[in-house]
Amino acid sequence: MYYPNQCTSQRTGNPLSTYQCHFSAQQAADQVKNYHGRTMVPYPCDRCDYWHLCPEERHTPSETCSYCTSSAGKPKQLYATYEAAKKRAECLWQENRVKLDVYECPHQHGWHLTKPRGW
Repeated sequence: MYYPNQCTSQRTGNPLSTYQCHFSAQQAADQVKNYHGRTMVPYPCDRCDYWHLCPEERHTPSETCSYCTSSAGKPKQLYATYEAAKKRAECLWQENRVKLDVYECPHQHGWHLTKPRGW
């Protein structure tokens, strides 16, 4: 199904499948597991307000930080644990060859990603 401002995969550029609620996303995840043997995790998208699926091995839940912004002025993602942030950094390295470091948020309980400093 197509929705205006549809989200696309950062990895492939293809449109993401979109679901209107957690229940329908979970049903789709169950179908993928049954037919393909692959475990998918439903997640709410803060960009389009719908639900998408993510492979379990890439799932790194986050929320938007209320305080911190990137060098481009966009709000940073806040990961609940160091391990979740590290996992996201590793996914981005494998997919885009972008090296990112993990650091603790100075304002909220959680962790951010940042580009390595050259000094």
